[in-house]
Amino acid sequence: MALLPAPSHAAPAYPAPIMGPQTTAHAWGIETRFAQSTPCRVEMTINQSIFMAHMPEMIQAGLFNTQVTPALQKQIPHYLMNTLQIDVTPGFVHALFTQRGAPASCHFDWFYTAPDSSRHPMVAFDMTRAADARIDWAHLRFGDMAAATRNTVVDPRFDALVNQETVDVTIALGQNQNAAESDLPPPSNVGKAAQ
Repeated sequence: MALLPAPSHAAPAYPAPIMGPQTTAHAWGIETRFAQSTPCRVEMTINQSIFMAHMPEMIQAGLFNTQVTPALQKQIPHYLMNTLQIDVTPGFVHALFTQRGAPASCHFDWFYTAPDSSRHPMVAFDMTRAADARIDWAHLRFGDMAAATRNTVVDPRFDALVNQETVDVTIALGQNQNAAESDLPPPSNVGKAAQ
């Protein structure tokens, strides 16, 4: 049995922040907080106005491609927020379960804050430390973490908005001659989790 090299620093003790205040995700409008530590409950929120204002940076960073034009951005904000939460959630979950003294399980809630400052649910799920340990984080593939979650609940209103905006994305790409070469995220499967 080979020994792994010792980490250069010890893991933080639970409940430590799962996202630093100076991260790109924070700059792009994401906030995380422990709603409570016993039992574990984490809330993650996307501020839609901040998120949308930083779309050019996210496009430049390669999170979204250049086909996400300003006009299309205005049509599909929920689709884009859903795509971002799918992208960052695994890192947040893994950051929690690698903390010293992490709980055996935790409940995670995603929300977004609309431009009118109202707060809306997106998706919620439970995850266990044992399920986190079974994921090959070094070779994570799309859907690996979602398959390990339990009690996933997608807000029906958010689901309907994402599904409608997925249609809008499909139509917009269908009008683009290079749609076959597009690297936009695939249409959302957000609604399928609730079934």
